[in-house]
Amino acid sequence: MPPLESTASAVGKSSSLREELSALKIDRTKRRPTSWAARMLWLLVGLAVLAAAAGAGYWALHDRLFPMPVVKTSLARIMTVGQAQAQLTATGYLESRWQAAVGAKVPGRISSIPVEEGTKVKAGDVLAELEHSDLDAALASRKVAVELAEAQLAEARFNVTQAGRNLKREQELMQRNAGTTQSLEQAETALSVAQATEQARVAGLEAAKSSVVEAEEAIRNMFIFAPFDGTVVTKDAEQGESIMPGGMGASSGRGSVITLAKLDELEVDTDVKEDYLGQLRKGQPTQVIVDAVPNHRYNGRLREIIPMGDRTRGIVKVKVTILDPDERLFPELSATVLFLPDAPDDVSDEDSANQSLQKGVFVPVAALGGADDQRYVWLVEQDRVRKLAVAVDGEPHEGLIAVKGKLSGGERVVVDPPPGLKDGEQVKQAE
Repeated sequence: MPPLESTASAVGKSSSLREELSALKIDRTKRRPTSWAARMLWLLVGLAVLAAAAGAGYWALHDRLFPMPVVKTSLARIMTVGQAQAQLTATGYLESRWQAAVGAKVPGRISSIPVEEGTKVKAGDVLAELEHSDLDAALASRKVAVELAEAQLAEARFNVTQAGRNLKREQELMQRNAGTTQSLEQAETALSVAQATEQARVAGLEAAKSSVVEAEEAIRNMFIFAPFDGTVVTKDAEQGESIMPGGMGASSGRGSVITLAKLDELEVDTDVKEDYLGQLRKGQPTQVIVDAVPNHRYNGRLREIIPMGDRTRGIVKVKVTILDPDERLFPELSATVLFLPDAPDDVSDEDSANQSLQKGVFVPVAALGGADDQRYVWLVEQDRVRKLAVAVDGEPHEGLIAVKGKLSGGERVVVDPPPGLKDGEQVKQAE
């Protein structure tokens, strides 16, 4: 057991240590003096805030007092004169005015197809051949029958000649009273029989020849001929397949072997709304744009307005003939038809068509400023406008007019520019 005095001494030291630790505190009531650099920093920050607020207030007030002009814009577009003059636009598909799915008159199996897609053929050329070995054998047999009938006819004619001689001899004997009536009657009968036999042989020969013609026609039906000059656009069957007139599938046989079309007589099959029918007439000039040939325009003419409407869709079918087709066009290509106004009396159809194909830069008429030879447009470049001099090229059509100058197409021009617009002025584009 430790002595009592030692314990009391330890307790006293512990109390003294706590008192010393409690005395170690930071006096926060006294503020440390701020340095000169810190004061300058705070001053600059305050001035910057005041300047920003003043600037924001100035520009807010400036925008209210001097707002930027708000302008409407449109693109300068490259197009043909025909596109600008178009009274009506319709879409459709190319088709050949002369197109046929050619098949055989009789069922059979294809033995050969001597043409391919794209082959140009003349009327009467063979497009396909069906198997006909059985018909060939029948034809050979019928030709032999014709030879037999000819031999029988020759025999019958000889018999008629001989019977005639016998009759003449009996008649001479009767005139000399050397013959008998019975002999004369027998000679007459023999001649009549020979003549009847000859007639039968003639009919038999004609029947045999007709049988040959029938067999030859049956063999001819085994060949499929081109009904008109054209181009093979599709092969609907292949060698070895069976075809059936009117067949619609594999179960009943193919219905056609070749699809033939005249590619030099193409037209556009398109639909026009009933509301616009009054703007169309037969013979009206058109311009045809084919999606597959985007950089070329074809001349066309409205050939026919089909006299039958579609009341469920409110449309009328229209046929437009392409006047200058080339090898790049073929059926089922999509196309757009621009229906143009009639050419003036002093301008030929050819000149009008050539003019409609000319390209130019077109801007809205409302974008033109100035008068006479001092015409100009306002270009929007980023957020500022620039005045650009242009020259008018032609008459306006449907709110557009062709211009010449430094416009290349694709620029944004101001439409209905506000008064007082200045070159280089900052503007805001209307949304």
